[in-house]
Amino acid sequence: MKRIVIVILAALLLAGLYLFAKTRSTPSSDYDFAQSETSNIAQLVKTRPADAPPPNVVILLADDLGWADVGYHGSDIQTPNIDRLAKEGMRLERFYATPFCSPTRAALMTGRDPIKLGVAHAVFMAWDNGGVSPEEHFMPESFKAAGYQTAMVGKWHLGHTIEQHTPNARGFDHFYGHFNTDVNYFEHGFAGGHDFQENGKIVDHNGEYATNVHGNQASRYIEELRDPNKPFFLYVPFLAPHSPMQAKEEDMAKYSHRIDLPHAPMKTYAAMVDSLDQAIGQVLDSLDEQGLTDNTIVLFFTDNGGYYNFGGVNTPLRGGKLETYEGGVRVASVLRWPDVIPADTVNENVLSVMDVMPTLSSATGVASLHEKEIDGLNRWDAVLGEGSKDRGEPLIFTSNVPIYNHFLYGVLDGPWKLVQKVDHQRRETTVETELFNVWEDPNEEIDLSEKNPEQVERLQAILDKRLAQHPVGGTTVKIAPHPGWRAPLDYADVVIPADKVNEDMWTGFSPLATKVLQKNYGEKGRIKYE
Repeated sequence: MKRIVIVILAALLLAGLYLFAKTRSTPSSDYDFAQSETSNIAQLVKTRPADAPPPNVVILLADDLGWADVGYHGSDIQTPNIDRLAKEGMRLERFYATPFCSPTRAALMTGRDPIKLGVAHAVFMAWDNGGVSPEEHFMPESFKAAGYQTAMVGKWHLGHTIEQHTPNARGFDHFYGHFNTDVNYFEHGFAGGHDFQENGKIVDHNGEYATNVHGNQASRYIEELRDPNKPFFLYVPFLAPHSPMQAKEEDMAKYSHRIDLPHAPMKTYAAMVDSLDQAIGQVLDSLDEQGLTDNTIVLFFTDNGGYYNFGGVNTPLRGGKLETYEGGVRVASVLRWPDVIPADTVNENVLSVMDVMPTLSSATGVASLHEKEIDGLNRWDAVLGEGSKDRGEPLIFTSNVPIYNHFLYGVLDGPWKLVQKVDHQRRETTVETELFNVWEDPNEEIDLSEKNPEQVERLQAILDKRLAQHPVGGTTVKIAPHPGWRAPLDYADVVIPADKVNEDMWTGFSPLATKVLQKNYGEKGRIKYE
C-alpha cells in the first residue's frame, strides 16, 4: 500500500511539472509578436520634425527578472504591460548588463566600466561606506544641464553614507526611494533600519507593498510634481522581484497552479513579477493620461538575469544571476519611442548597459558632459538598424558574489565568449575555462576551447588587462558585516553632509608610501583610476 501511494504521488508531481512547463510555452498576453529582422528596422524608422520638442526619458529597471519571466518570452506569469512595451516598441534581444546589482547601476549612470569604479566584483552593502566616486559624472547631470527635470524613484545601491554619494547629489532633483537592496517589502527596512525617504526626509507607508509605492510615486511625479512645460528624465529602479521573497496575497492567488521547488518559491516569485508589471502599467497609464506617450523614450531592462534560488527562469539561456553565462548577463530589454522607433520589432544588435548614456545622448540631442573617457559606445545607429551587430569593443563580466575568493569571469568579443571560473583555495588555485560561439550557440552548450586555443589566449589577455584596472580598495564580497557594525534606526538620518566631508580622496599614509605601494602593485591593480 505504501509503495502504491508513493507511485501515485510521483505521478502527480510529474504531471504537475509537465503542466507547469507547458504553461511557460504560452505568452501571457494576447499579442502575436512579430519577429521583424534587424536588417529591416532602418526602413521602418520614423523621421521626427526638425522642430519637435525634446523627448522625455523614462528608464524602468527591474531587479533579478529572468529572461524567460516575461510574457513575450513565453512565461506563464502575467506581464501584459511589459508585453505592451514590446508590442509598441523594439525588443533589444542582445542587451547585456552585468551579473548583479551595483555594477549594472554604476555602468548605467556613468557610461564607464564598473571595474574602474571599484564596483565590478561585488555590491555596496549597508555596512559599506563606499560609493561611486564623486569625481564621476552621472547621466542625469547632463540632462539637468540641458534643461531637463530629473527624478528617481526606487532602489539606489550606489553609496549612502556621505551626501556626495546620494541621488540628490548625483543630478536628481527629486528622489523617492531607498539606499539599500533587500529592503523588506512591507516594513521598508534593512537589518532593522528604516530605509524609505523623500529627498532626505523619512517617509512611512504603514506597510504598503514596496512595489506599489514605487509605481504610485513614479506616477505621482509624472502627474503632479513635474513642470509640464519642461522635458523630464525619470529613473525608476524597482526592487522587484529581488529578495526578500514577499508578495501580496491577491497576486499569490493567481499562481496556485505553480509548484514551489525545494530551492525556489515559484508562486511568490511569480506574484512579485506580476506586481512589478502592474506598477509598470501604472507608469505607462500616467504617460497616456498626460498625453506624453509618443514623445517619451521608455527603456525597460533588468539589472541581471534571474536568480535560480529565488524562482527566476532564464531558459533557454544558460546560468543566471551572479554567473557570467548568458543567463546571468543577457537580459530582457525593450525600447519604446512611438515618434521614432518602429513598433513590434526585434533588434539582435549587441548593446551594453554602458552604452545607454551615450546612446540616449545621441537620441535626445542632450550633450554628455563627462570629462573622463567613458567605455560606453553610441549605439543609436545599431538601435535604428543601421549599425553592425558586433559592438566593436569587448564586454567583460566579473562576479565575486557570494562566495569569498571565488571569481567568475566572462569576455564577449564578437561571436566569441570566454567563461572562466577561478577558485582561490587555501593552498592552490583552480581554473576552469570554456569557450563558446554565442551567435551560433546562444545557449552555450558546445565548449570550443580545445579546438580554438588561440581564441582562448586572446580573450584571456583582454580579461587580464581589464582586471588590472580594479582599484586595490575596490569592493569584494562581504557576505556579512563586521561584528561591530550596527544598522542605524533610519538610513536617511546618518548621511554625513557634504560640508563635513573632505573634498579630495585620501590615497595613502604619505606621498612616499603611496608611490611605493603603487610601484609594488604594478599591473595587478591601482589605488585610483582616471
